[in-house]
Formats: sequence, C-alpha cells, structure tokens
Amino acid sequence: MLFFIILLPFLGAVLTKFLNRKFSLFIASLITFCDLIFITFLTPNLKTISKLSGIIFFCDDLSFLFAITSTLVALIIFIYSFGYFKNEKEKNIFSFWALIFLGSMLGVIFSDNLISLYLFWEIAGLCSYRLIGFYREDEHLLKADKAFMITAGGAGIMFLSFAYIYIQTETFSLSEMTGFSVPSYIFLLFFIGVITKSATFPLHTWLPDASIAPTPVTAFLHAAVLVKIGIYGLLRIFWKTLSIDGNISWALYLGIISSLIAGFIALIEKDFKKILAYSTVSQLGFLIGGILLFNERAISGVLIFYMAHALGKCGLFLTAGIMEKIFRTKDITKMAGIMKKMPETTIAYFLSMLSVIGIPPFLGFFGKINIIIATLENKMLLAGFLLIISSVLTLLYLWRTFKYVFISEKADIEFDYKGLEIMNISVLILGVFSLLLGLIYMFFKGGVFGY
Repeated sequence: MLFFIILLPFLGAVLTKFLNRKFSLFIASLITFCDLIFITFLTPNLKTISKLSGIIFFCDDLSFLFAITSTLVALIIFIYSFGYFKNEKEKNIFSFWALIFLGSMLGVIFSDNLISLYLFWEIAGLCSYRLIGFYREDEHLLKADKAFMITAGGAGIMFLSFAYIYIQTETFSLSEMTGFSVPSYIFLLFFIGVITKSATFPLHTWLPDASIAPTPVTAFLHAAVLVKIGIYGLLRIFWKTLSIDGNISWALYLGIISSLIAGFIALIEKDFKKILAYSTVSQLGFLIGGILLFNERAISGVLIFYMAHALGKCGLFLTAGIMEKIFRTKDITKMAGIMKKMPETTIAYFLSMLSVIGIPPFLGFFGKINIIIATLENKMLLAGFLLIISSVLTLLYLWRTFKYVFISEKADIEFDYKGLEIMNISVLILGVFSLLLGLIYMFFKGGVFGY
C-alpha cells in the first residue's frame, strides 16, 4: 500500500504527458484525491510496513500526519490552479512537476532507509528548481539556480552526516538505529541540510526570491512540500530515532533568531508574496526552535502548528495570487478596496491570517502556545520571550497586508477575471479548515486554556 501511495503521483505525472494538456490539472487533482483516500486507509494501523526489493517504507503517527496534510494541501492547490492557469498553456508542465514534487515528499515521509530518504529529498530539490524557473525567463532561471545551489549544497553536507550515522550505527535503517546516541558534529552536518531546505538564516535568501514563480508553485514550496521536508527530517531523525550527545542549544537560538530577523524584514517589505515568504522563514524558525526543545509539549505544539501553517500559509499565498491577477502587481501599497468588492476572499484571508498569527480558537494558537509554555518548562525564559516577540511581529506584518489590500479605500476597481470563482472557493476552504480544526482541538482539550 505505501509503495503504491508513493508511486501513484509519479504515474500520474507520466499520464499527463500522454493525454491532452487540457486534462492535465484534472488528472493531477484526481491522482492527488485518490492518494488522499489511500492515506486515510492507513489510519487504523499506524505501524504499516511495506517492503520492495529490500527497501522498507513505513507509516507511523508522524509520517501519517505529514502525508495527509501535504496531500490535502496539494489537492486544494491543484483545484485552485484550474482558475489560475485557465488562460495559460503551461498548465501541463505545472501538473507534471507538481505531481513528482508530491511523490518525492511522500517518499521522504515513508522512507525507513536513509539512502532512499536522501534520493527522494533530492528529487524534491530538482522539482523546485524546475518550478521556480517555471516561465524560463532569465531572471526566473537565476532565482531557480540560486535555490538549487543552496539546497543541493546543503543536502550534500547532510548526506555526509548520513555516512557518519552509518559508521556509528552500522545501518541505514531508521528503525534499526532507534535509540542510538550520536556526537553533536553529526547533528551539525544534518542541520546544515535542514536549514538550507527549510530556509533558515543565514541560508534563507533563496525562498523570498522563489516568489517570482507562479502562485501555485510558491504555495507548494511554502505549504505543501519543500520547506516542510526539512522540518520532517529533523523530527524523524533527531526526535523519533537518534539522540544527541552534546549541547545544541546554539541551533535552537539560531532558529529563533531566524524567526525574528525574517519577521522584521517582512514589516518593511512591499511585495505581497515576499512578505509571505519572509513569514514562512519566520514560522520555520519558530518550528525549529520548538523541535530542539526536545520537550513532549513542544513537539505536540510543533505538530499542531505544522498543520496550521500548512493550511493557513497556503490560504495566504493563494489569496495573494488572486490579488496579483486582479491588480497586475505584487506591491501591497498599490492594492486596496477588496473588502467591499470581494467579501468572501476577505473572510478567507482573514481566517488563514488569524491561524498563522496564533489567535484563539484557531489551530495555530494551540501550536504556538504549547511551544512557548515548553520553553518555560525547560527554564529557557529568553527563548520564550523571543518567541512571543516573533508572534507579535507576525501579527504586525500580516495585519499590514490586510490593511493595505482589504481595508484601505481606493477608487472603484473593475475586474473580470475568468476562473476567480474556483480560486475563491479554494482559499475559503483553507480558512474554514483552519478555524474548524482549532475548534475541534479545543473541544477535545476542554476549552481554549486546555492546550
């Protein structure tokens, strides 16, 4: 079952090359929907194992959560793309590479072997290179080259950490090396790979530049696949599998510093998609800081906020894509008047925004508050204070986008963009999910302060 779930997006990508290009998004959506259904069948048995020629794939609670979230977000992005690419010929190229992108993410998530994990990790990097340079113009290709060089270079250093892990444990199997302790220099080598893929300071600059790509691509990068691979790898290898013999608090503070720096940059940026890109860098730093507390409450918060960020940030990016189509610019200071013209889009953006900020009762609140409380449990008051500052910055720069784009008054704008309806429905679904999941979590925990 697991091997088929991984293989299905790759088969779908091949299928898009043989059928008429106008069916490519339909095929991508159908394949992703089928994968989502198959993944839900794994729910009763979160220890599912599949073997193929000695290569083992497995599913536990962590891989299940990442798989179902990534696939759900990917499905909504494909549905949104029916409107976004309505008048563009390149929709089949997006469908092909996005399906491979999704398949590579699933390969990373379900791999039990470090070698197969690395191969799928690099396939994801190749897909990001092609999608960032989607329109094949010189500027786009330069940005794609930059992203590929940084992420591939980091992945090479990460692979060196895998070699040292093998020396220490005499196995590449994650299940067989569980419980081993490794020196901190091995963590350092792996962490370099993580901060390149998950765009953490000082190796974050490629991600804001990647906003030059079409909006469905940037949503894939930020919410569904690429930057979340690093977060998954850190959780899988240094929370679920190995322990570290040494002090790595420096890495925790690097994540928090990255969160703060990106937050301050987002406050002064005018490009809508770049603001959201720096927001992603900031939230990734928040997540990395939470993981490296190695506290059960913190890990719980990280997993909750991972879901909240995937749904919420996807909603924000897809809304930014709608605004870009309407105003023909990414500059938020040249946008206004959307609240009166498009109340449903305003509501969708507002709901996603509140979840990413961490306002109760949205899902993002329960993720962030658990991470912050965990810093107090670990007696790391400075870390907790800085994470609160990061959350305040998120509030400020996202409210700034909402004020300029939705609240500010402007002369009447007239637009008639075909495909807008399905794009609006997609972002509204994401916003509603962010609220509903928060309400469900609150119900089972016994209120806002049940955590």
